[in-house]
Amino acid sequence: MAIEIVMPKLGWTMEEGVLDEWVKNDGEQVQSGDIIFVVESDKALQEIEAFDSGILRIAPDAPPVGSTVKIGELLAYLVQPGEAPPFELKAADEAPARATSTKPPATAAPEAQAVSTKERRAAPKGGPAASPRAKRIAAELHIDWTTVTGSGQGGRIVERDVRAAAAKAPADDEKDFYITPVARRVALDAGLELDELAARFAGARITRADVEKLVAERQAVPEDKRRAMTSIRRVTRDRMIESARTTAPVTLGSEVDATELLQLRRKLKADGADIVPTYTDLLARLVAIALREHPALNASITGDEFLLRGAINIAVAVDTERGLLAPVLRNADLLSLLELTSASAELVELARRGALKPEHLGDATFTISNLGMYDIDVFTPIISLPQAAVLGIGRIVARQVVIDAEAERSAIRHMMTLSLTFDHRLVDGAPAARFLQRVKQYVETPYLWLVN
Repeated sequence: MAIEIVMPKLGWTMEEGVLDEWVKNDGEQVQSGDIIFVVESDKALQEIEAFDSGILRIAPDAPPVGSTVKIGELLAYLVQPGEAPPFELKAADEAPARATSTKPPATAAPEAQAVSTKERRAAPKGGPAASPRAKRIAAELHIDWTTVTGSGQGGRIVERDVRAAAAKAPADDEKDFYITPVARRVALDAGLELDELAARFAGARITRADVEKLVAERQAVPEDKRRAMTSIRRVTRDRMIESARTTAPVTLGSEVDATELLQLRRKLKADGADIVPTYTDLLARLVAIALREHPALNASITGDEFLLRGAINIAVAVDTERGLLAPVLRNADLLSLLELTSASAELVELARRGALKPEHLGDATFTISNLGMYDIDVFTPIISLPQAAVLGIGRIVARQVVIDAEAERSAIRHMMTLSLTFDHRLVDGAPAARFLQRVKQYVETPYLWLVN
């Protein structure tokens, strides 16, 4: 009996997914455990395994690759050798000429359909198959992905293969190029760098016409471009709108002396620790301890009740090529600094590779967002429902600070601004301020709280 293959539900909030790629071809034999297709869910790319064995048959009217598909919508079938898929049986019943024929339905994939499937995967004839993400990275890094050896399922080329090939490729400044004297003069007059020309015309003889064409491209007014929202961007849009419509957000800011925190991290780095915590890791550890003392900030609203969460699960915002993700450090208050740092590094790596699973993203009780690495001093973070609060971390900057007003004594200190946005429906201003004050105390005396 034919087994239906449908769009799976990969998370509690998932209602639809994007069919990113068919890994197996129509008419190809599939074994239980094989990867058959890839789905882009709300937060990550997911490879979908087969739970049964059989021959994959993709219906002619199946959703095309790249389209958004509702949960439970039919994609294909798994049939046994000699068994016809339901769409062929239906077609036979509807065609009188075929209905009177005694010839059994064909089980092999129609040639045109097989070709269409291969075209959707965009693999050259006789060449390797590559994931869409690998092709996109290859284009950005100027790598010919058809020459790359794949390490994925069945020799499929994935992102890590492209990046490894790029690391082995010679740098642009190592490639020979020749520019004519006239072309050189035109380039210098136009303010073009020779290194830029070498990268653009690697291994070629650069003429005046080449330079003038490049100058004309720079001076041309770019055309407007339309780009469809990704699943992540649509989810972010909807959740931010819901947060703004539902919560009563208030933001408090506090300037913190992070000198001791900075020196602690420098010492850990100088001691040759296997894993050096980031400032986000250090703040996550301190915030987790502070939440133990201030459970109102680790809460949510359910109807007319407050739900004080027992676990302290801290989501950490991560900027990726696919958009903002927030993997969760579960039971953060129970983790040592080393354990928390290791877990955080693993989650960040998974997020940037698009390999996060639903269990990495759900059930957060508090969020931390660090924009200090982008030279941002202060910002207003947005609450992620149903959480009660989110902490924004600004950059650490050296400044002259008065440390004893009566003695008129000042010193160079490393200062940082913390921004706490909280939901006033759950928490009043004073309790939120006391929580932020506690975090400040921990940051300014980190050795007392980061010893384990």
